[in-house]
This record gives sequence, C-alpha cells and structure tokens, in this order.
Amino acid sequence: MGVVSALASGHAKRWTVLISGGAYAFTAVAVLLLRPWRPPAADCPGSGITVVVCDAGSGEPLALAALLVLAVVAAGGSSLVVSALAGPLVHLLAGTALPVRGPIAALARRRVARRTSAKRRFTADGDERRTDPRAVRARRQLRRRPVQDALTTPTRIGDSFAAMSERVRGRHGLDAHLCWPLLQQILDDPARRELERASERVLGRARNLIWAALTAVTALPLALLDRVQGLPAVLAALVGAFVAGLLLAGLGNGVDDYADTAEASLLRHRDALYTAAGWPLPEDTTAEKDTGAQLTAYLRRTGDVPPQVAFDRPQPLEIRIR
Repeated sequence: MGVVSALASGHAKRWTVLISGGAYAFTAVAVLLLRPWRPPAADCPGSGITVVVCDAGSGEPLALAALLVLAVVAAGGSSLVVSALAGPLVHLLAGTALPVRGPIAALARRRVARRTSAKRRFTADGDERRTDPRAVRARRQLRRRPVQDALTTPTRIGDSFAAMSERVRGRHGLDAHLCWPLLQQILDDPARRELERASERVLGRARNLIWAALTAVTALPLALLDRVQGLPAVLAALVGAFVAGLLLAGLGNGVDDYADTAEASLLRHRDALYTAAGWPLPEDTTAEKDTGAQLTAYLRRTGDVPPQVAFDRPQPLEIRIR
C-alpha cells in the first residue's frame, strides 16, 4: 500500500459521517425536481410510490413521513456507494488507474506532452520571462511538478504525488510508496491524526465531487418527465457542473496538503524507519542517500539485488550491564 492507496483507504467511520453535504444536496434536488410542479388531480392516478408522491404534494402527513424515511434511506445507502467510489476516483485522477492502451492512453500521452512543454516554458531563461506575471505564478507551482520529464503525469494530482516522491528520493534515497506501510506502523499519535485529517479532507471533497457530477448527470434526464419543467432541471445541471469544477480544483489543493503532510511525516520519522527495519542509521547527510537507496532496494523485494547489510540490533540487557 503506497501513499495514494493509504489516502484512498482511510479508516472505517460511522455511516452517518459518510453522508456528506453533497448527499443532502443531491437528495434535495431530486425531491424538488420530482415534486408535482402542476396541481395534482382530484384522484391520484397510478399506484405505489406514485400515490405517495401525489399525496405528499397534497400535504398528506403520512405520505410526507414516508417520503422522509425513503429520503434518509436513499441518502444513507447512496452515501456508502459514493464513499466506496471516492478512493478509485482519487486513483483515477492521480493517473494510477489509466489504461496503457487505447484512446484513453493516447489522450493521456498527449496530456503529458502538453504539461511537459508547459513546464519547460515556465523554466525558460530570459528577462522577459522573469517579469511575466503568469510565468512568476507558474514558477510557484513548479514545486508541485516533478523535475524529471519521465515522472510527469496527465493530471495535477498525479504530478503532486510524483513531485513529493521525487523530492524524498532525491534527498534521502527512500521510495515513499515502498516505505509507507512500514512508516504507518511507527507514526506517533500527532502525526497520525494530522494525516487522517488531511486524508479526510481529500476524501470528503472527492465524495462531494461525485455528488455534484451525479446532480449534473441526472438533472437533465428528469426534464423529460411530464411533471418536471425543463428550466429547473437545466439550472440544477448547470449548478452541479459549476460546483463539480470548483470541487475538482479544491481536490487538487487538498492533495497538495496531503502530500506535504506525508512528506513531513517521513522526514520526521525516517530515523525511526531505519530502526524499525533493523537498518543502520546513516552517518551524515552525504551517506543518507546511499543508505536510503539500499533500504529501498531491500523493501522492493524484486528487481534489484538486496544489499548485504549488518542489521543494527541493540545488545541484550545483561551484556550491556557487564
């Protein structure tokens, strides 16, 4: 489980916590669009749920209570489904779940080429580029992009994770994704709580993003129903699409904060990481990169030949007393 997988998994929570604001908004829009926009007939036609909706539109208390219960059940059940989709959505937006062949893969390669070309323009020398306000703002975002072109991904979220992993490997020789399962076992409580808060912010925005997209996708088909006017459904679809765009940008900001928190946690606990693996601590910053690369090769288990290193184990207590 790497950094992205740990973000996508999270900890088990009560089902009531998983009902985000997007679930309530989606349910409210669906109820408003499905309510009778025209005065109901004297006798409600149809059967089953149609009668309940018709009676609720006429102000029948029992029908209103039944619709309320159905709304709560629908919001709870659908929230569990959306929560299960939040993790795969983060993987998809990070570029880790994209196919390697087909039209989507070709589109991803073109996207990578454009992002790489844009990065080169931002880092171009020249006095005119240094004074360009757009170039100045873009250089501030270079920390969120990997230096190596081969590590560039099709998305901003993927670049944020790639840049964080590149910095950790460049400074300490450690692979953040390979070291993450071991690191999670040695984190202290403050660091663990901070990571959980950063993870929940990302997953909460991912859930609301799915709800906004569902609102935009389902609002327009509802306009085809007889009792729903077209204008409210179109407005709901436009608002849902606009909110989805805002949430997508907010999701990228949340991932940036999560990547910074994960990087700081690894930086703070890297000595404990060596100790937990029984690995000798590096003597100085110059030797740290080589030592971290050896530990990474050891944790990889495949590919590179594991190095022969004498484990740094503490002596038994009776030997130290002598």
